[in-house]
Amino acid sequence: MTTREVEHEITIAAPASDVYRLLADVVNWPRIFPPTIHVDRVDFNGTHERIRIWATANGQPKNWTSRRELDPQGLRITFRQEVTTKPVASMGGAWIIEPLDENSSRVRLLHDYRAIDDDAHDLLWIDEAVDKNSRSELAALKRNVEFAHGAEDVTFSFEDTVTIDGSA
Repeated sequence: MTTREVEHEITIAAPASDVYRLLADVVNWPRIFPPTIHVDRVDFNGTHERIRIWATANGQPKNWTSRRELDPQGLRITFRQEVTTKPVASMGGAWIIEPLDENSSRVRLLHDYRAIDDDAHDLLWIDEAVDKNSRSELAALKRNVEFAHGAEDVTFSFEDTVTIDGSA
């Protein structure tokens, strides 16, 4: 069977640790990543988790179950689908966050996948879905992390006292 391996990447103006935190928090993915509809965390022990994801692929709703391994020190999250959805026979990969300096990082999103029965039409469908969703997810990640990181510099709080005449 033909296994495809693809990589997408983006540079983000934010510390690698901030990027990692956003990627690790899978429950918030529907608010961050346009293809994601819903995520259900089935099991989590701090470093390993099993999740069920509902998302669109080439405009079609799909769902699958994945196991993820979180490595905060290595700034890496690996994933492997345990339960796939047709036409995918198997899929896995990794999010790799590389610090470029203290305020910027490179994110690499790796995928490896196979189509059921090695069907050429299905493989092309998966190629297109992975490419479209990866580009969309990386752009949304950049937008959200840079916005959150930039907001830290402009967020402030203050306190004021107002005296009002009246009876107690």
